[in-house]
Parts: sequence; structure tokens; C-alpha cells
Amino acid sequence: MKKLTAVLISSLAASAMLASEPAETAASLAARVVPSIADRIVFRTIDSPADTFAISGLDGKVLIEGNNPTSMAVGLNNYLRRSLGTNVSWYASEPVQVPDEIVIPEAAYGARAAVGTRFFLNYCTFGYTMPYWQWSDWERFIDWMALNGINMPLAMTGAEKSWYQTWRSLGLSDLEIRSSFTGPAHLPWHWMNNIDCFQGPLSMAWLDSQEALQKQILDRERELGMTPVLPAFAGHVPAALASHFPDADITEHSVWGEFPQADRCYFLNPSDPLYAEIQKRFIDTQTSLYGTDHIYGIDPFNEVDSPDWSENYLFNASKGIFATLRAADPEARWLQMTWNFYYDRKHWTKPRMKAFLEGVEGDNMLLLDYFCDNIEIWRRNDRYFGKPYIWCYLGNFGGNTMINGNLHDIDTKISKVIADGGDNLTGLGGTLEALDCNPVMHEFMLAKAWAPAMSANDWADIWARSRGGDKAPSVAEAWQLMADSVYVGRAYVGNACLTNARPALEKPNGSYTSPRYHYTDAALLRALDLLLETEGTDDNAAYRYDVMNVTRQALGNEFNHTRNRFTQAYVDGDIAAAKAEAARMNGIIDGLDALLATDPQFSLAHWIAAARSRGTTPEEADAYEKNARTILSIWGYTDKKLNDYANRQWSGLMSSFYGQRWKMFTDAVIKAMEEGRDFDEAATTAAIKEWEGSWTLEKDAVTPPSDANPVHIARQLREKYLR
Repeated sequence: MKKLTAVLISSLAASAMLASEPAETAASLAARVVPSIADRIVFRTIDSPADTFAISGLDGKVLIEGNNPTSMAVGLNNYLRRSLGTNVSWYASEPVQVPDEIVIPEAAYGARAAVGTRFFLNYCTFGYTMPYWQWSDWERFIDWMALNGINMPLAMTGAEKSWYQTWRSLGLSDLEIRSSFTGPAHLPWHWMNNIDCFQGPLSMAWLDSQEALQKQILDRERELGMTPVLPAFAGHVPAALASHFPDADITEHSVWGEFPQADRCYFLNPSDPLYAEIQKRFIDTQTSLYGTDHIYGIDPFNEVDSPDWSENYLFNASKGIFATLRAADPEARWLQMTWNFYYDRKHWTKPRMKAFLEGVEGDNMLLLDYFCDNIEIWRRNDRYFGKPYIWCYLGNFGGNTMINGNLHDIDTKISKVIADGGDNLTGLGGTLEALDCNPVMHEFMLAKAWAPAMSANDWADIWARSRGGDKAPSVAEAWQLMADSVYVGRAYVGNACLTNARPALEKPNGSYTSPRYHYTDAALLRALDLLLETEGTDDNAAYRYDVMNVTRQALGNEFNHTRNRFTQAYVDGDIAAAKAEAARMNGIIDGLDALLATDPQFSLAHWIAAARSRGTTPEEADAYEKNARTILSIWGYTDKKLNDYANRQWSGLMSSFYGQRWKMFTDAVIKAMEEGRDFDEAATTAAIKEWEGSWTLEKDAVTPPSDANPVHIARQLREKYLR
């Protein structure tokens, strides 16, 4: 690897050119991200057949060379991490902290990307993280994507405006269209043909503001050399379309998420002539609004049944869809996520999958192998029968706040797919459902695209240096321990601390709140102690985040043990012990609330304020708050399948929602003990379910963000609850 790097540096120096437009773009990024040192960093454009960067010194400044703005951004990020101990978060609220003096690298270094495409985002991310984002959030995030080498982001913001104009051109009324849209946080499942109408309609003010925001997003992504993926028509039509086109072959999609008939989606058969007309109108409309990069996301059967499971139908369906796409855009390519091949593997057998994929000729369908941290579809299905594919790390469901992920497993899998994945391996990608509390995992996956030989322990050292480890050896030791003994189990659906579960005496009450983890409490507490040993790093935002995050998880794990002791006290009939353990449970939740309030990204108040800010009238702001509360709690309707799917440990949620549920529960248990009767868990659960629905309608103030020091709070909580 060192020999390759030396040859690479030499070749870059020989081909270096003076600053050009890409270099100016990279310089503008540096001015946004690290303004205090941007004038001491020089960017130069070089020729290279692959994405490449190199870092060296030049007349007392840092020289970063690359073949395009994204490559130069990756070089900048490498320099910030390795030489300055600086972390750049994907959240705009987290400051980028650089030293007063730059460091000139003693020896030049660089890298060439092992894969040409680095994809990022998931439809769900736009609901679980981004529904209420403004430009300031997007601007930092797009810069973060560039710094991490992403050159193909999913770009779904503003899709409703394209659909609105398309459906209007086909004769649908304003209300027929806007009432088919869901509330903002649920739009991803509208895009994916799962639900319509729920908590809608959307206002024209929303559609107009999202159009303006999408134009800013796309301008910046394209400026940085990215290829945004826009949507195309996947067959999903408003229910009202059938009354305007009574002869159209429209069928009702299968039930999704136990949503009622009123929220069901409808599908137009790709063989119907109307399909091609809608596709053409939509692509033309979208292109007039946002331009095009000729690659489109189309996912017709995500978590819903195909109208016909015969191989012939599936072949003709994909062939027909692609034909309409190419008729609308002769340069079009289709991006298809393969989550459904994993999720509904009973129906998506190998022959059916092959028939569907072969309906699109050549390499015009690009596949996202969506959940490779669990199952690699490419290995089980002949490398997708030759179709180009992107290996993806998912890593998070619903925004759940659990420390999880397996660094060594991801290290091995990425190294193997780059070596053995075949010529049709196109890239690496991230398909997380929400930005989460494990950025170490996602940034490692992206870094491996440029350094396949880098091990998990190499990465832990680099990561630690950018989070206080350059000044505190114990931080570096903590991250090596985390890599070897804590980040050892993959994320899975329903990964949650028991604090977030609907209360029960024994196992978690619900499908999406399993508190199991793959490491020992001792390993996590040792990592926390190593972090807390440091002196003089409290002003490092990334270090403070890590202390908060590890303490949060440790308290969540301790809550499991406390609940179990409470249950045992009930079994033993020990009222005093039950009261003591209930008080301890309440104390842990209160402590978590105070700790989490120190970070706005772990704040319900921040989430609600962002939602309300998008409303142009008090009524609209109230509707957006209800939407924001709903997705985090009951998700859709009270006591339906998806309850608690998007649970997360956030300040405000801990006190006003999870804490209240547990207090209702423990009070009811203790009351039954005091009255000498058996506890009626079913009746208490029913009362809690009814209360959950009322919580989504509240507008009371919740715990506001705090400027308290999370390290000080963490030390107090360690002493009180984690001995």
C-alpha cells in the first residue's frame, strides 16, 4: 500500500495543473467548513482516470490535489482527521473545531478510490431525519457527503411539486392531489407506494417551499460533482385517477403496516398505455423544475405484493417500466433498491428476481444491495446475474438510538466484495434509515472505499484522533476497546433500550423495542471510564458527544436490570423494594433527559420546533407538530403494527413520553401490591395505549436544549447509577 501511495503521489505531482473551477469549488467548501484556516489550504486539479486525492505541503501551506471537487473534499477530510484531529459532523449544530495553527504534512500521502460510485441515503431518511430540515441543515450535510466521498445521493426533496403539476395536467383537482399526500414525516412511504393521505393534505406553501429547497440542494450537489438520484414514475397513482380514467388498469396495493382502506395505495399496470403518458409528463415536469442527471429511483413493489407473481409478469413489468422511462429520457438509467428481495424473500425467489432484473437490458438497471451488514444478496444470487450493483451498509432502522454495528465484520465484508464482487460491482453505499448515534460505522464504510486495506483498528485510531484522542491517550484506548468489544453486533429492526419500550413486567411489550446487545456491560463501562479519565478535552464537541452517547447507552442498559429487579420485587411481594426500584427507574429516565438535553440532535423540543417552523399558519404548525410526534411514538394509528418503530432516546421524549408510560405502569403495579391483588397488566397496557394517542395531540412545552456540560452530567450519572 505504501509503494502504491508513493507512485500515486509522484504521478499526481507530475500531472498537477493550476487551480481551475473544481479547485475553486473545493476551496469554497473549505471556506464553509473550516473558515479560520481555509486561506492556508491550496487546492489543485489533476488528471486521473479514477477518483484520486493527494496531500502535501507547498510554501508553508497545505496542498490538496484531486481530479474533481469530491476527491479534493475527501483529501481535506483526511487532512482534518489525521493532521489536525478535527471531526466534521453531519449535523449543522455540531461545531467544526480546528487548531489555531495548521500542520504541514511531513510526508505526502493520498489515495485512489477502489470504486467509482459512493451512494448515500434511503427514502426513509427523508422521514426519520430530514422532513423539516432547512437549507442550513442541508448545506452542512451536503458538505459532509462530499468530505466522505459520496457522489451519488438520493434526492427526494420537492418531489411533491413535480407530482402536483403532473396530476393537474391530467385533470385531477387541487384537493384530489394534495389530499393524497401524507404528512411530511410520512412522505417516504408515500413515495414507496405504501400509504396515501395519512395526516395530509399538504399545503401549497409546503410544496412551494420544498421546491425552492430542492433547487438549492441540487445546485450544491451538482456543483460538487455529485450525481443526484431523482424519482421517476413507479406505478403509484392517486385513488382519484380511476374516476378520471375509468378504463385504466388500476389495482389496489396490498395492505401495508395495518393501515386502513382510506390510506391504501393504487398501482397502474405498466402495460397500460396511460403508464407511458404519466411517465413522460412526470419526467418532463420534473426536468423543467430540477433538471436531470439521467438516473432515476424506481421501486414499484417495496413491501407490497406484485399484482401477479409469475415470472412472465415480472419480466414484462420491469421491461415496460423501463421502456416508458427511456421514451421520456433516452439517456435514462434505473436505480432499484433490493430491500424487497430480502424483506419478502418468500415471494422474491431467485427465478422471479432474475426475471424482473432481466426485463431491463444491459447495465441500465443499477441495484442497491441494501442490507449487506446482514445479508449480501449479491452472494446468494449470482452477483445479480451481471447487473451493476452497489454494496450498501444499512446500520439503522427508524432512528433508533442504540450503540451497534460490527466494525470488524464490515471491514471483512467490504474487503471481500472489492476483491470478489465481480466486474459489475459499481460502488459502496449507505442506506441508513436515519442519521444515528453511530457515525463511526457509516464513516468507516465510506472511508473503506478509498482505503480497502484499512482495518477496523486502524480506523478506530484515526477516528479517536479526530475526537480528542490527539490530546488524550485514554480516548484512543477507549475507541480501540469499542472497536474490539462493543461494536461487535449488527443493527437490527427494533433495536432499542428498554426505557423506550411499552412497559411490561417481563419481556418487551412490542415488536420494535428489543433491548438485547452483543457486548458486556463491563466493556461499555470500561470505555466510558477511559473517556471520563481525560482532562482538558471537555471543549471538544466530538468528545462531548461520545461521552454523552456512551453514558446514554450504559444507562439504557442499566434500566433493563432495574426493571428486572422491580419485577422480582413484585413476584416476592416486597412493596418497599418495588418502590425503591421504581424510583430508580424514574431517576434513570430523568438523568437521561438531562444528559440528552445537552445535544440538540437528541432533543424532542428541537424536532418539534423544526416541524412547527415549517407551518405558515397556526393550524398548519399544529398539524406538523402532530405529524412530528406521531412518527416518533405510535408511528401511524394507536396500537397498530408500527408502534414505537422510530423510538429513540431523546430529551423530552424520555420525560414526557417514555417516562410517563413507565410511571403509569409502576404506579399501577405498586397500587395492586398495596391492595393485595394480582396486577392486571392487560388493563394497564390498554390505558397506556389510549394515553399514547392523546400524547400526539399535545402542544405542551418539553425539555428544552441545555448548554450544560454533558461530561459533568455523565460523571454524576456514572457515580449514581452505574457503579
